[in-house]
Amino acid sequence: MSEHIQPSQAKITRRKNGSIVDRLFRPKHKRSRTAREEAGFDRNMSTKGDAPSAKKAKSLEASRKKYVKARLNDEASTDIRSLAVGTLAMMASALSNQALPKLLGRLLDEKSTSLKNMSCGVDEICSHSGKSGSASKALAIVVIGGGFASFLRTTMLNRAQDNIAQRLRTKLFSAVLTNRDMEWFVAGGGAKSEGENSKDGNNQSDAATVPTYQTSASSPGAIGSILAEDCNKASESVTTVFANILRSCSSCAFATYHMISLNPSLFGISVSIVPVVGAAAVVLNKFVKKATAKQRECAEQAASFAEERITHIMTVKLANREEEEVEKYVQLQEECVRLGRKVNSAKGVFMGFTFAATGGALYTVFNAGGAAVATGRMTSGELTSFATYSFLLGLGTSGVFKALGELTQGLVSADRVYSLMDGSLDAKSSSEGKKQPIDTESVESIILQNVSFSYKSSSKTTVLDSVSLRLERGKVIALVGKNGSGKTSLASVIAGLYTPQDGKITLQPSGVDFNELVRESQTSLIQVVPQHPAFFDATIKSNVSYSNLNASDEEIKKALTIANCNDFIDKLDDGLNFRVGRNGMRLSGGQRQRLALARALVSKPCVLILDEPSSALDAEGESAVTDAVHACRNGDNCKSMGLLLITHRASTLQIADLIIVLKDGKVVEEGTYDELSEDKGSALCELMSELS
Repeated sequence: MSEHIQPSQAKITRRKNGSIVDRLFRPKHKRSRTAREEAGFDRNMSTKGDAPSAKKAKSLEASRKKYVKARLNDEASTDIRSLAVGTLAMMASALSNQALPKLLGRLLDEKSTSLKNMSCGVDEICSHSGKSGSASKALAIVVIGGGFASFLRTTMLNRAQDNIAQRLRTKLFSAVLTNRDMEWFVAGGGAKSEGENSKDGNNQSDAATVPTYQTSASSPGAIGSILAEDCNKASESVTTVFANILRSCSSCAFATYHMISLNPSLFGISVSIVPVVGAAAVVLNKFVKKATAKQRECAEQAASFAEERITHIMTVKLANREEEEVEKYVQLQEECVRLGRKVNSAKGVFMGFTFAATGGALYTVFNAGGAAVATGRMTSGELTSFATYSFLLGLGTSGVFKALGELTQGLVSADRVYSLMDGSLDAKSSSEGKKQPIDTESVESIILQNVSFSYKSSSKTTVLDSVSLRLERGKVIALVGKNGSGKTSLASVIAGLYTPQDGKITLQPSGVDFNELVRESQTSLIQVVPQHPAFFDATIKSNVSYSNLNASDEEIKKALTIANCNDFIDKLDDGLNFRVGRNGMRLSGGQRQRLALARALVSKPCVLILDEPSSALDAEGESAVTDAVHACRNGDNCKSMGLLLITHRASTLQIADLIIVLKDGKVVEEGTYDELSEDKGSALCELMSELS
């Protein structure tokens, strides 16, 4: 896995060119700025008001299709040179294919004439041999030229396809990662915030849940499926598929012209099957479109299911649920196969019907053509050429219908890509407003005033209800409460991962609203060490510097020292260059927790939030929390920081300047440890039996 880019280089790039997302979505052509207007599509139309009528739904579908095509065409215009060269090469290849039957027929006739005149004089034989040689030379030129054209066509069109797919993946990944808020991932991805799993009493254990075959595009597996497959199919629809349509149409046109010039009456017999095949293709196209959409959704569900189980493989094995999970996955795969069989059966019926109809037409052509040769109205070479053109016409016709089906699948995939991408951009535009940076060093405290919050997915359940508190540099506040009382949600709101519905979070002494700051300033002010910190499969140095790419080696080492990481790092073979494995699996729970603490300290925040900091620490690592408190109060990390401790341990409460008790999202009690522990009737003593 590649390491991070150089901090200085990244910083310069951002300043000169703007953010990465802005550069990705910056219009390169005038057309891209008006694609939505030209398409006449409003993404919010289908989400407002009552369910649309059949006529309105059809109009919306047509508008959406037009919108998707406009976006794809704009994307293809970036690779217009490769597409133009590939298309010209494709036309040259098609012309060479059309020239082959005529040249082969001419060569056959010339050879036949030469054999009939073997008894003629030497001069006449040489004359026929010269004509035959000219046909052979032309045939050789066409074969070599057609081969080169095919090479050029394949190379350039595939190059354009790869470029378009790469840009779609990059834009989609950037839009989802940068512009989607946490609420979208939590509500749609099936993953609740850590510590909030028990806030809803109606939740059932995953062990007792039967697969519902429903998922959201916000799950990691579904997003991965769209990035891997849908982007590729969407890029194919404007490159190879579109080229195949042109090639097949040109093949039909040229074959028709040559067949009419050879024998118009036989041409009428050959094309008699086209209306029948065309009608069958129209019916097939509608069916394949619906079935393909369902098949892609089912594939997403299977990918999401597998990704989630593999991520939580330890939980699966500890519960001895391997066989049950395999059975659920088998059900998902069987559903995918069932839908695939419908699509494949429809395609098989169509191809079989086309082959039978084409074979019948060829039989009739040869039957009538043989009579024409016998009466001298056609030569055997002309009949061979006509039969070959009939085959090319049938091949071109079936190619058109096949490519139209692939185009339909590509548009379905493109629709899914742009729906996810545009939803991300809508989420960003609705939350942007006037954002401003701030000098984080000037902030002395962060004040919450009557903050209320509830998740959009369960808006009737109030997670936080009029919470007020003050976080200031050098002060330690302990937050306690039962599971599901809203502690982790409060930490997420303070960190800016969620926006409260009511109340304000202000910075002192400036009085600036925290939620009006740019995200960079928010992350510089607040850092969270979660109960179960995440790590990337990279080195210790890379993981620790993840929160601050501009951190020097000295600052990294200092943060590691404060977090008591040096002892175990010194014992590792590669030291700071030791790769921690996927999600830090090569480290113990205490080591991961301490590295997460160091990662937070590297960014030098105004307020540090430790969510159950001692839950994964061993006896030796307990001192890391004490050292962090000392650093926050005394400014060992350049400047003092505020500290919010979310804890269940009574021993940790003694180091806090203030204790806040949270119950059902409300602050029910606050005070010092001595004040609350001496009052045996306090909410703190009721919560912690060891204090009673």
